[in-house]
Amino acid sequence: MNAMSEGNPRRRGPTLRRTGERAKCRFCSRSLPRPARREDALHANLPRGACACGATFVVDPTGRNGGVALVEALTDAAAGDRGKASYMVPGRDYNDFIENYEPRAHRYIPGFRGYRRGMARLYLVKLIEVEESDTSDPSVPSG
Repeated sequence: MNAMSEGNPRRRGPTLRRTGERAKCRFCSRSLPRPARREDALHANLPRGACACGATFVVDPTGRNGGVALVEALTDAAAGDRGKASYMVPGRDYNDFIENYEPRAHRYIPGFRGYRRGMARLYLVKLIEVEESDTSDPSVPSG
């Protein structure tokens, strides 16, 4: 007889993937909804979602398509304008958080920074809103 049939409980994946905090928005601390599948055929394997505060997120299930996932998150935040999204600069136009993510449990996986083979990543992006300057201000030179 093997050890599994002698009454030892069967483990359901690494303990690491069963722990961690529930996926929440890093900008407003609200709980994030589960990501939904994209309708477009180009990147249908990158599910997306949005928070009530205006942040958008994309999940890269393999952890290997980070650039594509970030561009898709920026495109979603820019209301589908891929041209605008491609010229955005972090810290000036948007803020982002990249988290290791367990899609089945909808949780962040703590303890790792950087790439982990086979670990999904959640890319959370929020645009920085720029206040429109008042053009009638006399201290602004015209011209």
